Amino acid sequence: MKKIFCLFVSLICLGACSSGLKTAVKDGKIAPSFNDMLLTNDYLWVRGLGAVNPAHTSDSQRRIMSREAAIAHAYQRATEILYGAQLDSHVQVVDAVSVGSTVETSAQGLIQHMELISTEYLDDGGCSVIMRVNRAALKQAGIEPEQKK
Repeated sequence: MKKIFCLFVSLICLGACSSGLKTAVKDGKIAPSFNDMLLTNDYLWVRGLGAVNPAHTSDSQRRIMSREAAIAHAYQRATEILYGAQLDSHVQVVDAVSVGSTVETSAQGLIQHMELISTEYLDDGGCSVIMRVNRAALKQAGIEPEQKK
């Protein structure tokens, strides 16, 4: 009984002390609200989301590729946070009505030593990943995330 109590207390402490992003999946779907970036004392945490390509027919291929898309998205988010993003916007107006609007973004930078922390799959095969990069490693590279806000 004493061992079970100690285990229970340990689990509660571990849960209370853990930091980082929480799940973005609720009932097998994307949750109505969630954070996609968090800056703590030790890490920059980012979330990436990947959708399923309907052309992929096997469950394995759908999950693998949505996971790869989610990882690429997390790297993109981290790059945008640390280095900023180039934004190009184009709007076409004909007879005082907008007939076309495009917004393109691009980001460029080097992100090293990102760790994949968690992978969650949605009911439709989409994927959510959480990745983090150590702030000490960023500081060694001359990057201070709090200055990029």
